[in-house]
Amino acid sequence: MRLALVFLSVVLLPVSTQRPRLEARFIGQMAVAITDGSATVITDFPYQIGYAEGPPYAETEIRPYSMPTLALITHKHLDHWEPQLFGRTNWKVLGPADATRPVAADRVLPLSRRVRFGAAEIEPVETPHARIGHYSYIVTWHGRRLYFSGDTDSIDSLAAARNLDVAFVSPWLHQALVKSGGRIDAKRVVIYHHRAGQQVPGCAAGCLAPRQGETIQIPESP
Repeated sequence: MRLALVFLSVVLLPVSTQRPRLEARFIGQMAVAITDGSATVITDFPYQIGYAEGPPYAETEIRPYSMPTLALITHKHLDHWEPQLFGRTNWKVLGPADATRPVAADRVLPLSRRVRFGAAEIEPVETPHARIGHYSYIVTWHGRRLYFSGDTDSIDSLAAARNLDVAFVSPWLHQALVKSGGRIDAKRVVIYHHRAGQQVPGCAAGCLAPRQGETIQIPESP
């Protein structure tokens, strides 16, 4: 009896090490919608149009999302956070206790040293502003490190942050850091909470003051 020998040819395909892309879109004020296609994080939104010159945005921005969505709030001022508008959505929220207090508890992520949301790890950094609860945030997402300053006047947290891919910074904080002789350790700096067409001194190569609706490039990690 003859035995038939069958040889299996196995083709080894290269395993992709490329991380998912992050897409960011500037809505206005300090509102930036960032997604990896599986989850979305929206900073300081929804805000009240007209409050502290908050610019208008499309009503369709405030809606239930089909993917998990988090409103990442720095503080409770209405040009950053309007709980009644948030009620129209199905999003979760993370922010200071005095900002999230009006929201049902099951929609609030508890504050801790590090908070997980999908593939994102969020580090709240307590920073001073107007004697109310205020956090800046470092978000690590698919290997990228993003910094969001909020309205703080203190440069300490920003100056201490290292290896950032993108730093979202207010015009006044950017100016304060430049005047102090410090630098932002980031591949890219994005100015937000600015007026349309505002010229930001010192914002040159690697620095962007986006238009409403503009897509912001998040550098690809090696």
